[in-house]
Amino acid sequence: MESKKKNNKILKKSTKKNSQVQKSRQKRGDEFINEEHEDIFSDDNYTTDTSVTEEPEDDIEFINDIKRFEMEHLNSKLENVYQLIGKPKLKKASKSDNKVLKDEYGKLISLLDEKRIVVHFQNDYSLEEKYRFITEEIFPQYVEDVSNTNLHINFIYEDFHPVLDEDEEDF
Repeated sequence: MESKKKNNKILKKSTKKNSQVQKSRQKRGDEFINEEHEDIFSDDNYTTDTSVTEEPEDDIEFINDIKRFEMEHLNSKLENVYQLIGKPKLKKASKSDNKVLKDEYGKLISLLDEKRIVVHFQNDYSLEEKYRFITEEIFPQYVEDVSNTNLHINFIYEDFHPVLDEDEEDF
């Protein structure tokens, strides 16, 4: 009951203040206030929300999801990518001919895919460079085994080797 009285007082003050502002603008002859815009400043358009906001159910569910995720990953073990995919025997990219390199690259991508690891290349690179990147730069990266989840681990070549745009080179 007291809060309703308080709300009404606040609303009346707000309405009174808005009416005073409207009158002073009209006295000054502001172009902004005219007959067409007076309905904007009507008392009906100004209300004060004084209700106590509680967290919607979605927010509580979201917070619970975050807590659940943190608990699931609290004691997770990190392994480097090479160990995670089973320490496969691979050939050096520079010593392989194109056919062998293509086959090795396909096997490598399959092994990574089984463990839900994806390597992205936003630009075109040679097969040799892609293979070298994965075997020399991705293999030592420590990650969590997410193969039994809905998650993926993503690596982007350009994150390791940023390419400057022509506009950025000037600075």
